Amino acid sequence: MAEMTVATLNIFNRAGEWGLRAPLLIEQFERLAPDVIGLQEIDLVLDQGMWISRQVNIRMGQRPHYRIKHAANPDTRASYHGIATMSRLPFEEHEILDLMTFERVAQRFVFRCGGADGAPFVFVNTHLHHPVEAQQERVEQIERMFAWLDRDTRGLPAVIVGDFNAYAEPPEPAVTMMKQRYRSAHEAVHGREPEKTWTTPVNTYDDSPHGTLDYIWVSKEWDVKDAGLAFDKPAAYDANLYPSDHLGLFARVGL
Repeated sequence: MAEMTVATLNIFNRAGEWGLRAPLLIEQFERLAPDVIGLQEIDLVLDQGMWISRQVNIRMGQRPHYRIKHAANPDTRASYHGIATMSRLPFEEHEILDLMTFERVAQRFVFRCGGADGAPFVFVNTHLHHPVEAQQERVEQIERMFAWLDRDTRGLPAVIVGDFNAYAEPPEPAVTMMKQRYRSAHEAVHGREPEKTWTTPVNTYDDSPHGTLDYIWVSKEWDVKDAGLAFDKPAAYDANLYPSDHLGLFARVGL
């Protein structure tokens, strides 16, 4: 069985003492070494995604290096805010979907699990609208994403990751909608979602409730070997300093 590690992390752009968080993020990234990772809140002015990719690659030695592909948020934030996907697997396809509301987008890729001769699969990275009360808006964004994915008639296995801004407990309509079609990798292993993926002490201004907002969703073809939190360790010298205001997730999956 071909296996790989996928992950997701909202990196909180340059906010929250990025200069202090950055080395911590790189250290934990290198330790996890995911095959594919979806990143949200990438600061395009800083070329933050490329910086992360270069720093990790410096540390990879002879191991396969990462490439990164970005998707800018449309309209007013197009010049400085977006999402990105980093992969050590070769990119075979990449397209971007404008979710058409609130400057949100999704990226869709095709990779192969297990190398050049492995089985193809779809990988999607997204970041949905954020206000707690915007439950219907998130549902509409997922509906648009589903319609987009359904246009591909190949029926490839799928992994969908990102910051859905939808609480797991009690489950919001967006979470229920995803679970009707996919499995949560974390729930498949542990029988429940994490206690929280947001927020850490890095975020000092948003008083929204703590909870799980980030997910790795997998289609039925995947065998989920392991899953859990990632980028969840504070600095040794400061218990309030984390790689981001979100905790990341990882999943070890096989076809």
